[in-house]
Amino acid sequence: MSSTVFPPLRRDRRVHGWILSAAISWAGDTAWYVGLAWSAAQVTTPAGAGLVMGIGALPKALILLYGGALADRLDGRRTMILANLARIAVLAAAAVAVLVWGLSLGLLIAVAVVFGAVDALYTPASGTMPRRMVRSEDLVKLSAGTQLATRLAAFAGAPLGGLLVAHGGLVTVMIVDAASFVVIAAALAFVVKPRLPQPVSAGGSVRADLRAGFAYLKRDVRARTLVIAFSGLNLCVGPILAVGLVQRTHAGGWGSAWYGWFQAASGIAAAAGAVVAMRWKPTDLARSGLLALVVQAAGCAMIGVVPRLAIFVAMAMIGSTAGIASAQLSAAFQQSVDPQYLGRSYSIVNLSDEALMPLAMTGFGALISLASIPFACVLVGVLFGALMLWAATRARRT
Repeated sequence: MSSTVFPPLRRDRRVHGWILSAAISWAGDTAWYVGLAWSAAQVTTPAGAGLVMGIGALPKALILLYGGALADRLDGRRTMILANLARIAVLAAAAVAVLVWGLSLGLLIAVAVVFGAVDALYTPASGTMPRRMVRSEDLVKLSAGTQLATRLAAFAGAPLGGLLVAHGGLVTVMIVDAASFVVIAAALAFVVKPRLPQPVSAGGSVRADLRAGFAYLKRDVRARTLVIAFSGLNLCVGPILAVGLVQRTHAGGWGSAWYGWFQAASGIAAAAGAVVAMRWKPTDLARSGLLALVVQAAGCAMIGVVPRLAIFVAMAMIGSTAGIASAQLSAAFQQSVDPQYLGRSYSIVNLSDEALMPLAMTGFGALISLASIPFACVLVGVLFGALMLWAATRARRT
């Protein structure tokens, strides 16, 4: 490690290639999901469209843990390249099928399912890369830069997907998305090359590696605490922003335009938070990021009770702390987890999104129906804040 040369980030072509690849991936994926949603709405019922958009989570949830074990067992960069090539093949085959037989519900479901399975291999592998590319002290800047680029890419990807599907149909969206995967695969093959070797898992099989991964989290308090905190973060904030904010806007009779402006305020604040994270260097990244999320929890609670204009303040609190905490906690996760278990730990965090998020959304909606919007937002916000305080205490460096 001492003989490895790490150039300054501003002149590091590999880092620039990694950030650019992440941005292109986000823009392409956002455009693809917009095109997929619109196309599904044209060929099936609302229930069928919901099935198309949600069915991809099932194979992803089923395969994620195995994807994490494979990421620790195989070379992460090669796994990502192969996953991108698989995506290209799926999109090419689907485009040909649409041209020959036309759009159908069955075709859209098949593509969504295969994409979910490929994502389950790609995502954990991507989690092993930052640790191998830069110095430990540069992980926050890398994470913040990646987050900033992907947020901007998502803003561009949504209208791009709408324009493409409106003027060229889903086939055009498929071609553009496939082209983005070609660029990413080429960048990974020729530019984004890790500087540090990847420690490989020592198990005799993938299942043995999975058991070893859970055993590692059981004995490593800091790593386990971060995994629990990340999972709780996603399950608390997601329902409030996706269900609570919509219900509050609708109940107040404010109109959908206000909902869009609320989300825009959060996005702008998150970008600003990522810029702050690039320059802020706390001594304990995990504790700093977790305490920042206590402020985010307060913003989540505010959504249910404050007047309309004050919701902009709440969304700015949520966005800015997301920008800061995401960079700090991502770096802390990379630094804290044993490199040999990064893929498996990363897959467990992502599994909470895929397997538990639908339940969290449904449960939060039911809580609103049983009680009220203010009660649901405040209760979940308080629980979220308490979890982050607990995690900040447990994750403190000794």
